[in-house]
Amino acid sequence: MGLFGFGKKRPQTPADFSFQVKDIFSIKGQGLVVTGQVTAGEVACGSTVTCVTVGGDRFPCVIKQIEQPRPGGARGEFIHPDRASADGPFQGSYAFWIADRQPGDFHPGDRLISENG
Repeated sequence: MGLFGFGKKRPQTPADFSFQVKDIFSIKGQGLVVTGQVTAGEVACGSTVTCVTVGGDRFPCVIKQIEQPRPGGARGEFIHPDRASADGPFQGSYAFWIADRQPGDFHPGDRLISENG
C-alpha cells in the first residue's frame, strides 16, 4: 500500500455534507426556511451545520426540521424525513427549517456544510 493512496477514492462520510442554498424565506410564527439541494453526503434533523456565505463568512446553525415534497403525492404535499441526502428523491431538493437565525443571515449561493467541513 502506498503512502498517499493515490488513485483510491476516499469513502464519503457525514463530514462531507454540503447543501447549496437557493432561496430563503420566513414563515410568520414558524421561523426561517432555506431551500436548495444537498450536493454531497447527508444530514440529520437536529444537526448543527456551518453556513459558509458567498462572502466567505461562517456561522453555525441548527437544522430543526427537514421538509420535502411527498414522492408521488399531490402538489403541496410534504413529508418531514429525519435525514436529507444527496441521493434522496427529487435530486436531493429539501427545505430546512433553521433555528435562531434571521432571513438576512442567508443568501442564495451560500452553502451549509458539516461543522468539520
